[in-house]
Amino acid sequence: MRKIIKYTALMTLGLTIAPAYSSLSENYTISASSISKKKLKKVNKEMKAYLQEDQGFAEGTLDENGNPTDNGTPNPEFDYATYVKKIKINETMQADVYYNSKITDLTVAEVDEISSKVQGMITACLVENNRISDKEAVEGTFVSFYYGKNAIGHSKLSNYKEFKWYTE
Repeated sequence: MRKIIKYTALMTLGLTIAPAYSSLSENYTISASSISKKKLKKVNKEMKAYLQEDQGFAEGTLDENGNPTDNGTPNPEFDYATYVKKIKINETMQADVYYNSKITDLTVAEVDEISSKVQGMITACLVENNRISDKEAVEGTFVSFYYGKNAIGHSKLSNYKEFKWYTE
């Protein structure tokens, strides 16, 4: 059985391949496919629009059809989007999520829940715009989380849908 490991995820996290897998008998392939800068710019534009729409639903500034409204009702199902300042997708379809100051008022369990919903939104956007396959969507999107310029966590390499938080 072959597994694909995102080279950039390993390098971003400062991990080396040999020590981590030296005791395993399986063969591993490193894949670091990337897209052009032009396509990447389009992907990030799609992600920004997707985030803004979810924020609009959360704040009640968009109706259920995505049209602007002055007297809309906030939809709490989209509240997770109000914690996000921006999302940046890199050339290997991994995401950097930048949280705003609202994130500091949450417990780790709440940050996990918000982050899972944000990751789901990112994956949905990438699938709907044909940027990743259905198989990749099932595995999840590797996400790094930031507050300001500081990294606060990332997806686990063993399961992208679980997170490692950098706590003191």
